[in-house]
Amino acid sequence: MKRRELLKYTALASGTAVFAPLASSILAGCGRKPVEDIPNYQPEVFTTDQFKLVTDMADIILPRTDTPGASDVGVPQTIDSIVGNVYEKADQEQYKAGMTSLERFMGEAGYTKMTPEEKLGFLRDFETGNLNGPEGVVGAYMHLRQQIIAFYLSSEAIAENQLNYLPVPGEYEPCITLEEAGGKAWAI
Repeated sequence: MKRRELLKYTALASGTAVFAPLASSILAGCGRKPVEDIPNYQPEVFTTDQFKLVTDMADIILPRTDTPGASDVGVPQTIDSIVGNVYEKADQEQYKAGMTSLERFMGEAGYTKMTPEEKLGFLRDFETGNLNGPEGVVGAYMHLRQQIIAFYLSSEAIAENQLNYLPVPGEYEPCITLEEAGGKAWAI
């Protein structure tokens, strides 16, 4: 079995959130640049409009503040690259179908014409169930949201600079306070 096939099966078995921290190094190990380093990234899975929508939603969910935003650390590129290079063909097609439904729903709701505050309110209503979408759209959005958050937290810029980070794990201490951990949550 080739390394790339083994990694695909491992990712599917373990789940995307567990695989996320390894994504950049695996893709770089296959002779590719990390996706956040590619200027003018051309989507592999998303259409151009879907990629713009994902980028916009990622920046609404995790905006730039005193820390980088989701698009600043390459989250949309990472999602597109992982779906295109790790997911099996059937899973890719299911993901694409969900994104197409989500894009259509957002377009009908006028999402792209909303102000950032209105977009945030719209996404909050969508997440809490105060706004219902067609079959599969809520699931597609929640899956995308989970990926945005997981890939953001596991990006090098956030994991090393904003969260506590040990490249080689130290001693396991199960019951410590946040202050004893340095006042910050730990990177995955």
